[in-house]
Amino acid sequence: MPANPTGEPASSSATSVPNIKTGQMPKPATSTNTQKCAVCGHINRVGVLVCENCGTNLVTGRETSVGTKDFGKEPGDDTESHEVMVNTAGSSRFEDNMMLRLEIDGAPTPIVIYPKTETSLGRRDPGTGSSPDIDLTAYAGYRQGVSRNHAMLRLRDKVLEIYDLGSSNGTLVNGVRLNAHQPHPLRDGDEVTLGKMVIRVLFQARNTRPRS
Repeated sequence: MPANPTGEPASSSATSVPNIKTGQMPKPATSTNTQKCAVCGHINRVGVLVCENCGTNLVTGRETSVGTKDFGKEPGDDTESHEVMVNTAGSSRFEDNMMLRLEIDGAPTPIVIYPKTETSLGRRDPGTGSSPDIDLTAYAGYRQGVSRNHAMLRLRDKVLEIYDLGSSNGTLVNGVRLNAHQPHPLRDGDEVTLGKMVIRVLFQARNTRPRS
C-alpha cells in the first residue's frame, strides 16, 4: 500500500473496518419502516402510501378522497351455493322484539342494531364527514371494496329487505348479485356480500343468545 507524506499507509474510505473487540465486519443497516395508519391502526407494508385497510394517506395522516377499490365484474353466479343457503335459511319475519346481528367474516365483534325504517351501509366520506348508519370503514371497508353509499336495509311490515345503491362492486345475497335499487327480502341466516365483505345476517330476539 503506498505511503502518504507522513510515512503512514494511506487508508481507503471504501474499506470496512472490522470491530476491534469481535473481529467481525459491521452489518449493513436494514429498513424496517412498516407504517402504522393513524386512523385505523393497520400495519401496512413498506413503501405503501395509502392505508390498505381504510384508504388514509400515510404521508399526511389524513383520509384521502380515494374512491372505492374496484374489483371489476366477476362473471356468473354460484347457483349451487345460492340453493344451499336458501334451503338452510330461517324465518323471513322480523318481529318487534328482535335485533339484527351482523357477523362480519374475520371480525371478532359483530354489529348488533335495531334497524330503522331505512338503515344505510357503507363507509365514512372524508370529504364531507358524513357516515352511513352502519359504517364499515373500521372493518377494512375500503380494502374489501365497500362503497361509501353501498346498500340500504329497509324494514316494513315486519319484513327486512336490502337493496344495492348502485355500488362499484355490487351486493350479493347468498351468492346471487342484486340489481341496483331492487329490494330483496332477507331471512334469518342469509349471507350478504358487499364487494368482498361477507356478512352473516341473524335475527336475534332481545336479551337472548344467538343460535350457534
